[in-house]
Amino acid sequence: MMTPPVQPSHMTVRSAEAVRELRDELAQVAGLPGAASGIVQHPDWLLFEVAWRGDIMAPYLVMVRDGQGKLIGYAPMLAYVHHARIHFGSRYLQVYRGRALRLLGEGVVAVPGQRNLVERQVADALLEDRQARVVRIQETALPNALASTMATGARRFSLVQSNMLDQLNWSITPQASLADYLAALGSKKRNDLSRRLRNVYKKLGDQAELRVFETPESVDEYAALMNQLYARSWHAAEQPVDWTLPTRVALFRQLAQDGRLLAHVLMQGERPVAYVHGYRLGGRYLLDDTGYDEEFAALGAGSALVFQAVQDVMARFPGETIDFGYGDNQYKRVLANRQAACGSLYLVRGASPLARFGLIAPLRGLYRWMHGRMRREQATNPA
Repeated sequence: MMTPPVQPSHMTVRSAEAVRELRDELAQVAGLPGAASGIVQHPDWLLFEVAWRGDIMAPYLVMVRDGQGKLIGYAPMLAYVHHARIHFGSRYLQVYRGRALRLLGEGVVAVPGQRNLVERQVADALLEDRQARVVRIQETALPNALASTMATGARRFSLVQSNMLDQLNWSITPQASLADYLAALGSKKRNDLSRRLRNVYKKLGDQAELRVFETPESVDEYAALMNQLYARSWHAAEQPVDWTLPTRVALFRQLAQDGRLLAHVLMQGERPVAYVHGYRLGGRYLLDDTGYDEEFAALGAGSALVFQAVQDVMARFPGETIDFGYGDNQYKRVLANRQAACGSLYLVRGASPLARFGLIAPLRGLYRWMHGRMRREQATNPA
């Protein structure tokens, strides 16, 4: 009589101590090509989030093992009290306040070839947890496979798209070499970008220098420079960040130790002028943030540095995807050669959450109608 094969299994981990014990096993899966959607799915990032905001957030990690007990995937999440608000015109409309799970990244982290199985196991774990009634996927390519799987079954979730307007993710597909990419840009675009970059260095003078920070030993200096520069950028007013926060410095040091951190800073002598902050994981470079000193806004130093950073990544790490993330910045339109639909999702179940999140669809329809009408009026009556 044949013994039936052992089925895969899932387990939910809810303590930071347990995540730390599993860190190396999780990191091994996250580092596989195509396994993770970004650095936020690495266990070091999950531990950083908990250490930074542990008073309001707790880990919620669903792990999936095969029949032999080998880890083949996981879904990194944070449990917290979420305030769901919709930005509608100049106001924020409160939709929901209550317990939620926020998925870090777009979906599951999975061994290539096992993604569908891992998605099913993670979905089952969430469906079985009666307290899991709201799951937030902040930014994702559409459609989202994990969300679709969770929206099926007896205790299924309802899928709610929460971004008011359509969004795009911009990227550069893997290139054989920097020369191939530059050639594909076309001579006019390539020459224009190169000229702008030369002009930035010319106007900054002999003290202009590109510095690259990617080693554990350079992290302290990088964090100190970023605190100076970030405070003089437009980002600071919208989202203040302390780059020298001990938990953040420790995260950067660990990521640098593993070859995950890659940051570019344009200097004028001792003064930082512009930055491109990025991460590498599983064959993908994510340009996470870019900014510049407002005093140099007219110089175009920010976009010029992005072009220089992209060239550096391609020259040193050929074949990696360069991911610019979401948004409609001009440099993304110029440099990217791929765009994909993306958005923000909630997965909801339970009478009260369903009633509250049910407000989003009509609001989204009204907002899109108003936006379309405004654009048609602008096209008809240009200033």
